[in-house]
Parts: sequence; structure tokens; C-alpha cells
Amino acid sequence: MKKNYTINIPAGRFWKVYIPGAVLICILGIIAGFILVDRIIMPNVVGVDRDIVEVPSVKGMSLDQAREMFFRAGLLTEIRSREYDDSLAHNAVISQFPDSGAKVKKGRKIAVTVSKGKEIAVVPDVRNLSERQARIELRKHGFTLGSVKKVYSEGKPVDIVVNAFPESGTTISREMEVDLIVSKGARPTHAEVPNLVGESLGSAKKKIEDAGLLAGKISYQNNSSLLPGTIISQSESPGASIPLESTIDLVVSVIR
Repeated sequence: MKKNYTINIPAGRFWKVYIPGAVLICILGIIAGFILVDRIIMPNVVGVDRDIVEVPSVKGMSLDQAREMFFRAGLLTEIRSREYDDSLAHNAVISQFPDSGAKVKKGRKIAVTVSKGKEIAVVPDVRNLSERQARIELRKHGFTLGSVKKVYSEGKPVDIVVNAFPESGTTISREMEVDLIVSKGARPTHAEVPNLVGESLGSAKKKIEDAGLLAGKISYQNNSSLLPGTIISQSESPGASIPLESTIDLVVSVIR
């Protein structure tokens, strides 16, 4: 003969224990379902991972600006190296890795190369060197030669460097050129007379000036076989040695 078993649950206990427990289980189930959908199902459906961010571009920014930009994106900053850069100011970002646009996880360190500014160096002492030796010395220190000015110098032989500009010992950017002042030797007392016959008057005056001499009296002579303004003759013989600042008289052709 079968027996029937009946479990009697007091009504007070049912409402106080089992109903709240069931409600709690339902709430936990809803939360778990939301997390499952948000973190696993939806990313697979739409191809989005909330922990993946796009790396922003910080090239050219200051290091502080770059750090702020990465922080806002949920990323960290790591200084990979510091290099000289003539086009970017000190502490500006030269490059980054990964590059901008890359997709990375939040918290990833982005390596940056930071500018040390323009490379600077001390101008070497090239005084008393020959012009050729000075060129080599400047190139060895990473400098580019600028202009070379030749001057008379009583105390320096010909082709010896008198000075440099910027001066030796000055700290400058390596992109700056260094000019040289080179001796032409002691100032001469005499000059060699240039050949002026056949030259135009303007050209003759220039040659006289370059030789350290002065143009003297200019007279004109009719000559139909020459272009007007051509030097016919000169008062001093070409090749002669005469005192500096001596005058040379000229005869110039005209057509009357």
C-alpha cells in the first residue's frame, strides 16, 4: 500500500526565506546576463572590444601634452630615447610607437622619441691653422664652412687663419656656418700695374681699384676703329711695380 508524503512549509517561512531568495537569484541572473551580452556576445556581433582604443597622434606635441593625450585615451607614456632634432623644440615628440591609428588595449605603454632640440657644439680653435687645416677641423666637429674673407695681416703669413666667426670656444648650433678670416700676409707697399688697353672704362677702373691703385686723369681721343669708351693707352706700363695708391692716367676712345 502506497504512502503519501507531504512537506508542510509554514507560510511565514515561505514568504520570509524562499521568495526573497528567488528574487535575489533572478537579479543575479539578470546581471550575469547583462555582463555576458555586453562583454562577450555584443563585441562578437558588432566587432567592438571596449578595452581596445585607437592610439592618438602626438607627433610635434610637447612631452607633457603627449602624456595628457595618452592619459585621456587610457594609455601610458614611455620615453624610448632622446635625439637631437633641428626642426623640433626641446622636449617635443619626434616619433611614437605604435603609430597613430593603431588599435591597442587600454593601459598599453606608447613609446615616444623626444627631441633634445638643435644639436650644439663648441667651435674649435682654428686660429694659426692653414685654411685647408681649418676646413678639415671644422668638418671633423660637424660644422659647415661659411664665407672666407682674405685680409692683410702683419703678424700672420699668407693662408693662415686670423680668426673665425663665431669665435673659437663659442657654443652654437651645428646648423650654423662658421666663417673664416684668412691672412693675405703683410700689406704690400707696391702693386703690379694691370693691362688696361682694350678694356672698357668701367672695367679698367675696377682693375685699378682691385690692384690698390687709383684712376688718374682721363682724356679722350677720336678713334673710329674702337668702340666708344675703350681704353687706348695708360700712363703706367702693364706689369710695372709702383707704390700703392699711385694714379694711372687713361686715354679713352670716342667717335666725333
